[in-house]
Amino acid sequence: MIKISNYSLNYARSLAQGSLTIFQFLDVCRQLNVEAASLHLRDLPDVGTAYLKQLRSAYLDRGLSMSMVTVTTDFGRNPLRQEFDRALEAIRVGMFLGAPILRVFAGSPRNEADRAAAFQRAAEGVYKVVEEAAEWGLPVGLQNHNHGALCRTGEEVLRMIRTVNHPNLSVLLDTGQFAGSKGASGDVPPELANENYLESIRMCAPLAKHVRVKFYNPAADGSEPWIDYAEVFRILDGVHYQGIIDIVYEPGDRRTNHPGEDIQTAMPRIVRFLRSKVRPA
Repeated sequence: MIKISNYSLNYARSLAQGSLTIFQFLDVCRQLNVEAASLHLRDLPDVGTAYLKQLRSAYLDRGLSMSMVTVTTDFGRNPLRQEFDRALEAIRVGMFLGAPILRVFAGSPRNEADRAAAFQRAAEGVYKVVEEAAEWGLPVGLQNHNHGALCRTGEEVLRMIRTVNHPNLSVLLDTGQFAGSKGASGDVPPELANENYLESIRMCAPLAKHVRVKFYNPAADGSEPWIDYAEVFRILDGVHYQGIIDIVYEPGDRRTNHPGEDIQTAMPRIVRFLRSKVRPA
């Protein structure tokens, strides 16, 4: 059956300020009664063996599954060695904690004239990470990301998957970051003005091994006005998706500088809403 997961990056400010620890984040996940928790590498204050042992035990003690480890990579703009080393650390952490998948980004071009060359650089970088992760036994998921990146649409995601052409690479589907979504970051370029994010989701859903469900301004019932989750779940049901749905809360509206609702009050409604959508296997 589908499991609901909470993401450490939702609490990044509190974690960075020290008002919340990763262990307390896991307590929050338990209180929300979700089944799993995912971690961004940057939210971990320590990646040494002793700390990771404590963290792995903390998951077990709270009855939580480790759903994913994420690392932010940009093979379009940054040196391959730098991005590969960051990903390599995430692979080690993911394997130690028993993560079923590692999230990576292809990245962005340096400018629009660089887009074609950046796509090839990114494909080479992603392949190097995927090949290394395969040696460790850790699958890798490529996530779609924003209006300016290399994987903005379903077509671009699938083209990157085909170009990398490695059995250890799959799609990590973000419901809110395809071009055409109101929540996708970055200015909308003219050529993507008419993009339909739901079409991109339909294209990628058959290959999705992990799904990130975005929320920005949840309604009273926990639904998200910017994303048609009734249709999203019809698409996932249609491909018999039975993996993780990982909550990513990005409150507010960047266009109007509206800060959005506090996560403490929003998250319980979001979880209840998702429970109403999840069907047993």
